[in-house]
Amino acid sequence: MKKIVSMTLALLLVLTVFTVSAAAESAASAQEEPDWTLPDTIEMTSTVTAMFNQAMEGLTGVSYEALAFLGEKDGTYCVLCRATAVYPDAKPGYALVYVNDTGVQNIWEIWMDKHANP
Repeated sequence: MKKIVSMTLALLLVLTVFTVSAAAESAASAQEEPDWTLPDTIEMTSTVTAMFNQAMEGLTGVSYEALAFLGEKDGTYCVLCRATAVYPDAKPGYALVYVNDTGVQNIWEIWMDKHANP
């Protein structure tokens, strides 16, 4: 059941992220930046997993568990993660983690209402 909820959440987040991204890119179309490439499946590939794991090495304070590969743009991968602060009884949340071959590029925490916590 948890896996179904996680996958449903991931799909909803993909739609939200890329709808907002598409709207923002439409507004900035004069810049002509390449679009995000959406994967055929949200499953983590070996390439994305290796890059994610390498980028997470040495990161302290929060543990990130990769749940889904959401897309790629110019060698940067967007990964939906379950994020848990490293302290006793910490409750997990979610984050979008952007990684490339140079490491973590950005982390966006996803705010959720108290009724939607995992």
